[in-house]
Amino acid sequence: MSFMALVAIAQVKDISFTLSPTAEYTLWDDKAGIEDNFLVGGKLGFGFGEYVELRALYLQSLNTKTSFKDFGIAGYDGTLFNPQDLTITRWGGEFKANLGTKGIKPYFTLGAGVQNIDVDNGGDFEQVYGSLGLGAKFNLGKRIVLGLEAKNTTYKFNAGANLLSDDDKTDFGVTNADFESERLSNWSVQASLQFYLGGRTPGTLSALDRAYLQQFKGGFKGLRWVIEPSMAYVDFNDESVFRDTYWLGGYAGLDFNEYIGLRAFYFQSTKNEEISTDFDKMAMYGAEFRARLNNGKGVTPFLILGGGYLNPSSNYVPIANADGTFPTVEGGEFATGGLGLNIPLGKHLLITGGARAMITSGENVTDITNTDNIQTHIFYNAGLKFTLGKKSASPQTVYQENLDAELEAQQAVNNAKIEQLKKEYQAKITGLENELQQAYAEKDVEKAVEILEEKKETEEALAQVEAVEKVQQTEVKQQAKVIPSKTDNIEIVQPELKTEVAKEVPITQSRLIKMTPEEFESLIQRILKNLDETEAPKNNVDKQTTPSLDAKFQDNLMMEQLNKRIELLEKLLLQINSKQGAGITTEQKQEDVNNLEARKELMNTAILDKLEELNRKIDANTDQIKASQNAPKAVVVTPIQNEKGETIITTIDEKGKVENTSNLEGTELNNQAAANDTLAKEPNLKYKHTSAMLGFNYGGASTANFGLRLHYGIAKTKLEFMPEAYLGFGEANAWAISGNAVYPFPVKSEKVLPYAGAGLGLGNFVNSTTAFYNIIIGARLPILHKNLYIDYTMRNTFKYNQLAIGYCVKF
Repeated sequence: MSFMALVAIAQVKDISFTLSPTAEYTLWDDKAGIEDNFLVGGKLGFGFGEYVELRALYLQSLNTKTSFKDFGIAGYDGTLFNPQDLTITRWGGEFKANLGTKGIKPYFTLGAGVQNIDVDNGGDFEQVYGSLGLGAKFNLGKRIVLGLEAKNTTYKFNAGANLLSDDDKTDFGVTNADFESERLSNWSVQASLQFYLGGRTPGTLSALDRAYLQQFKGGFKGLRWVIEPSMAYVDFNDESVFRDTYWLGGYAGLDFNEYIGLRAFYFQSTKNEEISTDFDKMAMYGAEFRARLNNGKGVTPFLILGGGYLNPSSNYVPIANADGTFPTVEGGEFATGGLGLNIPLGKHLLITGGARAMITSGENVTDITNTDNIQTHIFYNAGLKFTLGKKSASPQTVYQENLDAELEAQQAVNNAKIEQLKKEYQAKITGLENELQQAYAEKDVEKAVEILEEKKETEEALAQVEAVEKVQQTEVKQQAKVIPSKTDNIEIVQPELKTEVAKEVPITQSRLIKMTPEEFESLIQRILKNLDETEAPKNNVDKQTTPSLDAKFQDNLMMEQLNKRIELLEKLLLQINSKQGAGITTEQKQEDVNNLEARKELMNTAILDKLEELNRKIDANTDQIKASQNAPKAVVVTPIQNEKGETIITTIDEKGKVENTSNLEGTELNNQAAANDTLAKEPNLKYKHTSAMLGFNYGGASTANFGLRLHYGIAKTKLEFMPEAYLGFGEANAWAISGNAVYPFPVKSEKVLPYAGAGLGLGNFVNSTTAFYNIIIGARLPILHKNLYIDYTMRNTFKYNQLAIGYCVKF
């Protein structure tokens, strides 16, 4: 039925999965030492409603060569220059904010990540980059969007020292000392074709979008301001020129809702690796995006993604060189990613802390002239979180209120229509029954047949209306229980109530009984005689056990039998007078038409007489039942023990009908035996599903990892055994296999299912095989039936780190 369209409400989600093939043409900085070229790749991510998207990206250059014609080298000679082939790859993350939903829709992006420049037969250099873009998107279809974007990408690099060959340096009369690391700014034009898989349709507002807009109405009234005084500690890489140090400072920002927040931070280092107010000459500042993994009121984990700038002053004292001198160091960008934890102390006060991997491209203590090595440091922090302002309404609350109002209004309209149709059909049936009794009394066969046919059609129409009403009530109750928290535009579809019903095909068309008119007339007479002789079915209830029920029970059986007789006679009346001749055929000769009509008239009269008699009996019996309505009610439960010693329980309702018969001991014994058999056969490891995984490794060699995970449930526990294997491609070819135990955390939220685990494995990360231990933290996401997950794996205490996204395949 059309009312089933209500189920469509649950099919559109706020969160969508996005896939974007991408191409970019880059105009490199004159000091980059690279000719203008194309980069191609793709982006993979999530859309949180219409306005917010988070994406991972991978780009790689095509046919790229070095170029120094505009570099500014005094002795440069183009005829002597030998360009080198190189490959540029980028991987990282990007935040995208969409600024409109109609027409040309502008957007801006913020991103960060790692860039690798690999010179053929030369060096391999990595840098941390940052990007800022402004673009516009155009809808090509319901879920296909074309994006055009102007982007600026910046990084720090010493191109002269690293990309000029030794022969070129000799020809141009320069050395490495003539070059230094510089901040490079590169402009590009990017085009992408973005596919939205699941979730809302681009250009429409989801419940999450409406919640965002609701919060911003009236200024900052719906936002929560956050202040976090904090202490931090950075354990710098052993090859870094920076000294391990404590930091004092804090975070300030906004929580947009119960899941998403932004923070700006500033920290100042302290001297001598001590907690004090004696500050050193180095500062750190930047911004972080935080996403809570559940909306519970207890201990809450959250994901951290961000970046910033490490700014040592000219008076900062770094780690000394091997000869005892101190190098001059410069600041640089860093990117961070990790996990945090909130522990509530009160309504507006929490303890907060976190651990992050901090990635920089900075000076190496063994080679301070080279700033092109990626280094991973560990950044810890702990502090207090103060929240100011009223807690914003969650998208789920906003959605539920809108949906409840829509459902209530539409339900009232539907109920009114259904009730009106029921009244009309019931009134029509009552009128037809009165006309039918009058036709019986007048012995008007044609009128009785006509009324019976019309009554049959009306009863069928009423039955359909009542079926629609029953289905509607059931589905609305189910919707109230399982309504998703994230749904796109609400569309209530009105049920289509049919007021006309196709006539039932006469019985004679499906089954034809051949007999002579005499035989058919004899059959009718036998039926009428049997109706008089038929007795009510014998009652299986012992009258001595139920004396108070016997009279009422017999009355009900009498009414039921009378109604069945009337129904049978009405069918006979219709059959005799149908246009098809009621199935009567002659075997060898056609009887005279007048004689046939006379016989039919006699049968009609007999049937009508019997109908009138039965109606009088029904009226009399109805009066008798009304007089006994106040009779005492009883329900009888009769236990009987059979020959096998089993106790048989028979329950009889107030109408004298047997409600239930059960074998007490046998049922219990059978259930217990089945339960014992199930427990005995339950395996220790039970296969659940397989998942495909795509990840990025940083620390050691930077690689893109493609892997497979098997998921097994462990008997009688919530633990999951998860073997994993993957191959990695990038700076080096890598592989790893491991076995992990994973535990899902029970949370109230239906949006995510966080989990954590640990395991052991063996792998090749940087051209050597090594054993490792790992810790996994992640979450199953409310996308694609919760088959999508994202997690972070730390191997050997942040030495090797992996961010991965995966999809579960159940087979």
